[in-house]
Amino acid sequence: MFPKLNLPLILIIPAWLFKPILCDVGEFLCGDQLTCVSESWLCDGEPDCPDGSDEVEVIVRCPLNHIQCIGTRKCIHFNKLCNGAKDCEDGFDEGVHCRELLSACHELHCRYGCIMTRNGTFCFCADGFEVGEDGRSCRDHDECTMYGTCSQTCMNTYGSYRCSCTDGYSLQPNRRSCIAKHELGENPAALLIGGSDNIIITALNGSRLQTLKQLDSNGTHGLDFNHKEESVCWVTSSESSGQLRCARMRKASGFTKEQEVKTVQNLHVFIKRSQIENDL
Repeated sequence: MFPKLNLPLILIIPAWLFKPILCDVGEFLCGDQLTCVSESWLCDGEPDCPDGSDEVEVIVRCPLNHIQCIGTRKCIHFNKLCNGAKDCEDGFDEGVHCRELLSACHELHCRYGCIMTRNGTFCFCADGFEVGEDGRSCRDHDECTMYGTCSQTCMNTYGSYRCSCTDGYSLQPNRRSCIAKHELGENPAALLIGGSDNIIITALNGSRLQTLKQLDSNGTHGLDFNHKEESVCWVTSSESSGQLRCARMRKASGFTKEQEVKTVQNLHVFIKRSQIENDL
């Protein structure tokens, strides 16, 4: 028997069921709003997105306290602006504005620092902080609100953040990613699988296979585990409708408090759409 679960897992409900789609850090969302590809594949001369949108010029989103070099995908830190060295190939970060805007920067009375760009001046804060509503003061920036900051658990701290992993996983050298441990601990990692007629749980090595719930002939179209709530959600469909159902799963022996979750979207339409696309 499995011990009490304390896991984040596993099979994810198809991305098209919930919008907006969120890709992992370092990935690009294709124009079809369904597919994620590596940012390293952008503009490499080979279309990787089904619609070829990875070969079309896209807007670059720079990290906090960074600015984009015009016409490139390069982002540089604010502290590299007007520092006497050309960090952008075209010298966008340097120029006569670095002298002409000095007085304008002083007039802003920034709490931390002021940057000068060819578009004007504005205040910025130390890494881990963001500019307040008054445009001058600094406040803590909650990195945990950004998708992909940590692969599992994220705790915001003043001016920073800390990633951690649940039982059965270990934090990697990058201090953000988690991988399953090889040895079995008190709460070993497990895999939830939604099949055509049941939902099962098994150890990562395929042993200790156990059926948690029998389903009708329609089976599941997606499955996800909410670690914080210790609950499992899955999507089923019939000829005329689709359902999102959730249940508590504090132990591996089965589900409790199972209920249907009402959704704004028509799940049946999305499921049929996916089936049609898969048949093409």
